[in-house]
Amino acid sequence: RTSLCVTAKDASSTSLDTSGSSNRMSVQNVLKSMGGGTSESRWVINPEQSKFMQHWNIITMVALAFVSVFTPIHIAMFKTEVDPLFLASCAVDIIFLADLVLQFFLMHPKRTDYGLALEHRHKHIVQHYLRTWFFIDLVSVLPFDVLSLLSESEDGKTLKAVKVIRLMRLLKLARVLRASRVIRRIETRASISYGRLDLVKFFAILCMITHWLANLWALTLVLVDESDGVPRWVDSFTELETNVDVKTKDAPWKLYITCLYFTSYTITSVGYGDIGPVNTVEIVVCTLMIIVAGISWAIVLGQVCGIVANLQTEEQAFRQTMDELNFMMQDRVMPIELRQRLRSFFLSNKTAQRRARHQRIIGSMSPGLQGEVVMEINRRWITKVRILNTLMDQNPNTRLATQFSAFVVEVSQQLTLVVHAQSEVFGAPHVLYVLIRGLVSHYNRIRRSGSVWGSDFILCDSSLIEPCRSFALTYVELTKLDRAAFFRVLEKHKDACPELVQRVRRFCCWLAFQRALLKEARRRILAAEVEGGLLDDEHRDLSKDNRASSKASSKSWCFNASDAASDASRRPPEPNYQIATI
Repeated sequence: RTSLCVTAKDASSTSLDTSGSSNRMSVQNVLKSMGGGTSESRWVINPEQSKFMQHWNIITMVALAFVSVFTPIHIAMFKTEVDPLFLASCAVDIIFLADLVLQFFLMHPKRTDYGLALEHRHKHIVQHYLRTWFFIDLVSVLPFDVLSLLSESEDGKTLKAVKVIRLMRLLKLARVLRASRVIRRIETRASISYGRLDLVKFFAILCMITHWLANLWALTLVLVDESDGVPRWVDSFTELETNVDVKTKDAPWKLYITCLYFTSYTITSVGYGDIGPVNTVEIVVCTLMIIVAGISWAIVLGQVCGIVANLQTEEQAFRQTMDELNFMMQDRVMPIELRQRLRSFFLSNKTAQRRARHQRIIGSMSPGLQGEVVMEINRRWITKVRILNTLMDQNPNTRLATQFSAFVVEVSQQLTLVVHAQSEVFGAPHVLYVLIRGLVSHYNRIRRSGSVWGSDFILCDSSLIEPCRSFALTYVELTKLDRAAFFRVLEKHKDACPELVQRVRRFCCWLAFQRALLKEARRRILAAEVEGGLLDDEHRDLSKDNRASSKASSKSWCFNASDAASDASRRPPEPNYQIATI
């Protein structure tokens, strides 16, 4: 797929399974299996998969930049002769000629009943190119430089078409229209935001229009030759440069700076100064420049203002929220300390708001892409939850692995984002917590970013789970998953995958068995200390409460301690370190 020429079977296929598995089926194969396949072409190029096209796009963009910058200067200010600029121009002509031939084999997107697809039939590719861009590309690769060189030679000076051929060389600028196609091909590989991309694009357009109009103004000196006896705009500089060795009309760099100066205040509507048209040709060209400059300046200025206004929408919304918060605190006459805490919370909450917007973006994706993105985001903490990590630890090519993975993805999508300010106490039973940002004190431990606790949230008996109360040492952002949401997803998948329910039940029983053993061990230790008179009244009451709670049984199908013990005894997993210690 990365070669220059690939077959339609490999090149035009877009994988349905983007996970990279070896047993993928392409769109083209699916259509063939449904009777909708078409005949294959032998030699076509997929621009999305060919590595050659990636490098060729870069070469084409460099050639376009050369045409946009140097070709107008070469036409307006230099005579056609064999020099390095002429040779470089010929090399660029060869590049565009090769690109013209390449377009006859390059797949293009088309609209179908099942969405956008790449046209892989060579006959249709040729017909599409002949109907669209072929004529423009053909005109842009005609050898006008060679014709101009012949017309300006000694034998061709008698030809009256020298100026016409020189003007025809401006048709080479039609190659710039190729830029839209090249940009479209590399758009999927670009990581810059569209706002910044449009800003750069309009700035480049403004600079290019200024450059082209400056060379067009210099071209008037070629259209009206000095031997014609007609006054020209450069004559005013000749009178001022009587004591200057190199005149403006003889130095290309001086001439370009002067024309750029004239074009700049024409585009920006500043008004005319010491340069202006003095003959009919210059008046016509200047009128054309005013029209083009006015329209271009208005469009670019309007677009840039709109882009800049929308470029920081998130920051503007945040500042508006902060202003409203300050007005509220001022109207309610809140104390200074509370105001500082509120401002600190909202300043820290910017990231949480961005994550909420990310969730909306993920929700607009297809189910398959949602699964990939969710797994990539949550893979770090999924490996720390034993039940989910056990389900993911399967042979990726099996049916169970696919169903288990779909279950884990849907469970990950049930996560909800919560935030807590510093010094807040939070925590609820039967809830799984994943710390995204901040520090939390939980169960005599310091939890950092990426920490997971409450993995026993699937147990129904509250006496078997770990303490859930937590203390926010800093501003914290967490995602949480409650037991009800987990079992709703499990209920949804139980008919399609009974093995999943069995795995979850087996894990719940084994975890309940472990916690029951630990609970009973603690109860007996406390009882022994009570009998030995080692506990005060407070701890004695606590021991009684523990003995009373140990007699309570769960009504859930998977969290009864006796059922857990009997189920776990039939299939004991690896010994737990805590149980071995007890």
